Amino acid sequence: MARRFVIVGGGLMGLSAAFHLRRADPGAVVTVLERERVGAAASGASAAGVRVMGRDPAERALALASLARWPDLDRELEAPTGYRRGGGLRLALDDAAWGAAPAWVAEQRADGVPVDLVDADAARRLAPGIAPACRGGVHCPMDGQADAMATVRAFATAARRLGARVEEGAAARGLAVERGRVAAVERDDGRRVAGDAVIVAAGAWTAALLAPLGVRLPIETRPLQMLLTEPAPAGLAPVLGAFDHKLSLKQLDDGAYLIGGGWPARVTDHAANRYELREESVKASLETARTVYPPLAGRALARGWAGLEAFTPDDLPMIGPVPGIAGLVIAAGFSGHGFALSPMIGDVLARLALGDEAKLGSGLTLRHLS
Repeated sequence: MARRFVIVGGGLMGLSAAFHLRRADPGAVVTVLERERVGAAASGASAAGVRVMGRDPAERALALASLARWPDLDRELEAPTGYRRGGGLRLALDDAAWGAAPAWVAEQRADGVPVDLVDADAARRLAPGIAPACRGGVHCPMDGQADAMATVRAFATAARRLGARVEEGAAARGLAVERGRVAAVERDDGRRVAGDAVIVAAGAWTAALLAPLGVRLPIETRPLQMLLTEPAPAGLAPVLGAFDHKLSLKQLDDGAYLIGGGWPARVTDHAANRYELREESVKASLETARTVYPPLAGRALARGWAGLEAFTPDDLPMIGPVPGIAGLVIAAGFSGHGFALSPMIGDVLARLALGDEAKLGSGLTLRHLS
C-alpha cells in the first residue's frame, strides 16, 4: 500500500518537503495543505538572501550543503528561482568593527565557510559607492540572492510535477493522534486527511496547531519589514551588510534595491496574517541603508511589506520528530534566516518522515520541547 504523507504549510519548507518526498518515493501519496496561497506568509515576504556567511555554527553544515545546490536548483526544479551568486559583503565602518573582523573570519573558516578579509580598496571594487568611512569588510563569494515568490512557485511547480497534491485555501484545524501516533490532519471545513506521517511547517502558526497535543513551542511571532525602492542603474552585485548595523541590501535584476535587516513591523491580526508598517522602522531602515550605501540617497521608496516570522529564544530552528507522537515531524522557528536552507531542509524533512536517518548538525534538534 502506498504511504500517505500530509504536509501542513505551503511555504518553502513544506513545498520543498513535498518535492523531496515524491522524488524519494514516487509512489507516495503527498498532500500539502495551505490555508491561503503558497508563499502567502514569511516565505513570499522574504528578503531571499542565499548566504552562509555569519550563520550560527549549528547551521553552517546545513547552509553549506544548501548553497552547494542553489546554482543548479533551477535545473533540478525545472523552474526559475531568480537565483544569482553575486557574493556577500559585510562592511566594517569603524576601527572597532575592523579590529574584530579577523577573528570573525577565522572562526567561520574553521568550519569551511569561504570568507575572506578584504581591505577598503578591495571592498570598493566589489561594491563601488560604499560609505567613505569603510575600513574594509568580509567577502563571501558563495553567497547570493534569489526571488522569494519565484522560488516558492518553483518548488510548488516541481512538487506538483512529481505528483504531489498542493491544496490552497485548505486550512488545518488540528491534528488527530491515535494510540500515540499521528493519524490525520483535520481541516477547517471538517474534512480529514489521513496520513502515515505528518510534517508541520506552518511558520508562525505552528505552535498554535501543536498546543492542543500538549506540545509547547517557545515561538514568538515578529513581523519583519522589507522595503523596495524605485529602479536604478545596475551598480551593486553583492548582498551588502555592515557590522553593528541592521541591514541587508540587494539590487534586483530590474535595478530596484531591496532593503531588509530585521526592522520590525506591527502585527494587527495574527490569525489573518495582517500587519502594518511602523513609520519609525521605515525611517531608520532607509537612513541606515543610505549611510552604508550613499547611492541610495536619491532613490524613492516604491513600497514596503512585512512577513510574520517565527522566532525561537536562540534564533535557531527546531527541526525533527516530536517526542511521544510517532509520525509527527516539525520544522519551525527559522527566525528570519531560513530561505537559503530550503533545499536541504526539505530533503531532511522528507527523510525523517520516511523514517530514514537525517543528520542535521549540532544544535538543530527539538531541544525546546516541554
